[in-house]
Amino acid sequence: MRNGIPAAGLSELAHEIQQNPAQGIATYGVQVRWLSGTRSQASALPMKVGDQSVNRDFSWLIDEPKQLGGSNHAPNPQEYLLSGFGSCLMVAYLVGATIMGLQLSQLEIEVRSGIDLAGFLSARDGAPVPLQGIRYVVRVAGDGTPEQFEQLRQAAQAHSPNAMSLATAVPVSGTLELA
Repeated sequence: MRNGIPAAGLSELAHEIQQNPAQGIATYGVQVRWLSGTRSQASALPMKVGDQSVNRDFSWLIDEPKQLGGSNHAPNPQEYLLSGFGSCLMVAYLVGATIMGLQLSQLEIEVRSGIDLAGFLSARDGAPVPLQGIRYVVRVAGDGTPEQFEQLRQAAQAHSPNAMSLATAVPVSGTLELA
């Protein structure tokens, strides 16, 4: 056990996936339900890891601050997106440190971004809609060298599914069903 992660379990999982790649496929989902105003509630749907189904009994609220028409009762969608990015990067960092044999004593990731509300509100022709880049800082302490920690940071970013999904502009598609 290193960094609270069973290193042997990671090795076993990697070996299992090498032998049977289908065991390495994970699928996720959430359902988002409108409550009122800008408030909504997201609930995790069951996920699959290989041939195993995993029930996920979690839900969370989403809202906007009053300046954007909300009631400021919960994080907004961009804060959830940034927290999903940061926490996925953190998991990749922890797993990478464990594989490298590094023991961490502190790990914190600060993530920031911004948007031009004119794009969201169609208030100015040509105003951008997407986030204007994502910047992060990793604050870490442990038994590694600065070079090892930088190598680990680069590997974590390259192996974080959320970081790579944002960096490579994963395709988005949708359909409409009338209720």
